[in-house]
Amino acid sequence: MEGLRVSVDEGYSRWADTYDAYPNGLVVLEEPLVRALLEDIHGKRVLDVGCGTGRHAEWLARAGARVVGVDPNEAMTAIARRKCAGLAEELVLEHVPDLHGAMVELARVLAPGGALVVSVYHPFFLLKGVPPHFEHDADSVEYELPAHVHLPSDYVGAVRLAGLALEHMAEPLVDDAVVAQVPRMAKHRGHPRAIILKATKA
Repeated sequence: MEGLRVSVDEGYSRWADTYDAYPNGLVVLEEPLVRALLEDIHGKRVLDVGCGTGRHAEWLARAGARVVGVDPNEAMTAIARRKCAGLAEELVLEHVPDLHGAMVELARVLAPGGALVVSVYHPFFLLKGVPPHFEHDADSVEYELPAHVHLPSDYVGAVRLAGLALEHMAEPLVDDAVVAQVPRMAKHRGHPRAIILKATKA
């Protein structure tokens, strides 16, 4: 399959129509962990930054949260809006060069006592030459999206710089359960696939 490097916006625009059905090992791994960290969200206001096609936003709304989703990619948010009324526009932090600035802005809009839950592509994969990518069967092309290496320590530092208290941090590994759902992830078994953290604002 031909490989093609495209911009973040073009990549997500091309991926949007198949994103929800795509066998994505990162989604399989991080989704239950992120939702467990969110705890009781009924009646709470939730900002889903980087909502993409609305996979988390839809779940949040069904759980009784008042959700606003934001995402710079129109093709992705068009799908999210069809799933969940009230969505505006996935800021994904691995695509952002200024991690500290982004974290400060996230902390700014967080209500006192509120929690920030972050899930990102693990830099381990970037360091070994595996950028965010997807295969598009319609045109037989594997698209690669640019990303920046932010180490786990960078995320911890950004959280502290933003004045937040780090409560939880995990680097889940690709395991047999992930491989069972996404067999092509077998070559990554035992490697960290995501960084997931939870921080709170005093």
